[in-house]
Amino acid sequence: MNNPYLKHFLKGILAGLCIGLGGFLYILMVYWFGKASQPELGKVFGSIIFAVGLFLVCTFSLSLYTGKVGELYEESKEGEFVLCLVLMLLGNAIGAFGLGFACYGIFHNAEIYGTALSVCASRYTLTSFGGVLSCIVASFLCGTCVYLAVKSYASDGLHRVGTLLLVFFVFLFVYSGFQHCIANMFYFAFGNQFEWQTFLNLFLVILFNSLGPVPAVLMKKLFQKGQYGRRR
Repeated sequence: MNNPYLKHFLKGILAGLCIGLGGFLYILMVYWFGKASQPELGKVFGSIIFAVGLFLVCTFSLSLYTGKVGELYEESKEGEFVLCLVLMLLGNAIGAFGLGFACYGIFHNAEIYGTALSVCASRYTLTSFGGVLSCIVASFLCGTCVYLAVKSYASDGLHRVGTLLLVFFVFLFVYSGFQHCIANMFYFAFGNQFEWQTFLNLFLVILFNSLGPVPAVLMKKLFQKGQYGRRR
């Protein structure tokens, strides 16, 4: 496939499906353990198994917006890359929303749908200034975690330590309630929740997920600059 735009768009759809899968597995764990009166264990195991989605994205080199946007800050990029980011975000949205709507169609009369609604409700924190600030911070930190997860996996040639770090960073952002724009798309579609808060949430989360990699990239550049200075 020689067309980079089409490639990132199609691989973006697959990436959205993978993150949606991670979101579904999270909801499934919370539901199962909730029935066993162990909701906290459900959240723990759900946060770990969510990593399956990002692991598939990294293993098959799919185009996940939150995994690629950090490259904008690593080095100067041409307008072509920015357009690719937009197309992969669109593809991610199609994949995540599509899987979410499919899950709604299958499970909207099942008990697990109540868990999906609860997860959706946890995304709605925008009714006060404190709630908006919480959403911004949670989105920014999620962007940082995803960047570190993807870079950790890519920098380990054998993907052993890298996989463990990927799972750790995914667990960190999911268990902590940090907000991921593609996962939220899946949750909102599964819950069939489309209110004014839905679209404001997605706007803020996309924006601050995009800014999340900045601190990690700056620290990486400072470290590399320091290393270069010592070698000289």
